[in-house]
Amino acid sequence: MTRRLICILALATAVLAGCGRDSRDEIEPRTPMPATLAGVYAGKLPCSNCAAIEATLWLRADGRFFLRQRFVDDAASATATGRKPQGPSATYALGNWSWDEIAAETVLRGAGPERHLVVRDAEHIELRIASSIAHVLVRDAGEPRFEDRITFKGESAVTDAGATFKECLTGLTFPVADAGVLRELKHHHRRMNPRGKVALTTVEGHLVAAGNGPTTSEQLVVDKFISIKPGTGC
Repeated sequence: MTRRLICILALATAVLAGCGRDSRDEIEPRTPMPATLAGVYAGKLPCSNCAAIEATLWLRADGRFFLRQRFVDDAASATATGRKPQGPSATYALGNWSWDEIAAETVLRGAGPERHLVVRDAEHIELRIASSIAHVLVRDAGEPRFEDRITFKGESAVTDAGATFKECLTGLTFPVADAGVLRELKHHHRRMNPRGKVALTTVEGHLVAAGNGPTTSEQLVVDKFISIKPGTGC
């Protein structure tokens, strides 16, 4: 191999190495999460087979979310589809949310498909969806608490000190309030789970505030016992 060819090859290798180094060092642009993103958002979303979808999204500061959607019917939409008008019916989604700095969006992860939302401004967020109509929710300055009675599935535990319930989708653990059908829950634990194993439990219940000010926490009121499976977890 001639000296001239060796020099050409060495130069080409250096150029390629430099290009590779530049591509590796390239930093993707990132968008920090807005400091005021957490909160409660509500609005009416378009619906293809009903009058509207009344949606309320609780983006909790602890990284969990609750989403309520009420499918509202009216006489016009019912007549068009051959159905009788019905009152609002609600569905719920629970899970965890996080901020994607690269995509500059909020990602909701729960039992169903992921939901992606972009921040329009400090008061508006928009659901990313394949539609020509914007699906926008507006911040509710009143920040109402999530107090709906819904079905919870999680791991319950009963001790002499009381009962706790760890919800499966969010990972939140709540003390069970001394109210509702707590006695029935304890009865089923004594009968079906005497050794105190992990017990997958399904109940209907709602959350209530406990304490005041900075010590405010949440408790789960069990309104209806549904099932328990000792030895099974989330």
